[in-house]
Amino acid sequence: MIHKKQGKKLKEVLGYHYTAGVLKILKQKKITSNRGKPYGTSMIRNVFNGLNENVKIENAILELFTQTIEKSEKREALKNELLDMDDT
Repeated sequence: MIHKKQGKKLKEVLGYHYTAGVLKILKQKKITSNRGKPYGTSMIRNVFNGLNENVKIENAILELFTQTIEKSEKREALKNELLDMDDT
C-alpha cells in the first residue's frame, strides 16, 4: 500500500498526469483486473492515494517513477554535456 508520505514523493516526480503512463505500462505487461478488463484511471488514482491496495498497479506506478527519474537524469546530463557545464 502506498502511504501518504510516499504518495507525496511520487507526486513530486510524476506530477498530476501520471495515469496515462501507468495505463501504458499495465497494457504493455498485459495486466488486467480479475475480470480480464483493463484497470481504469480511478482505480489507479485510488491505489496512488492509498485508498485501495493493488500490488500490480503499485509496481506499475513505481516503474513509471523509476523511468521518469532516469529520463530526467539523462536529460540533465545531456543538457550539461551540450552546454559544456560542470556540476562544480
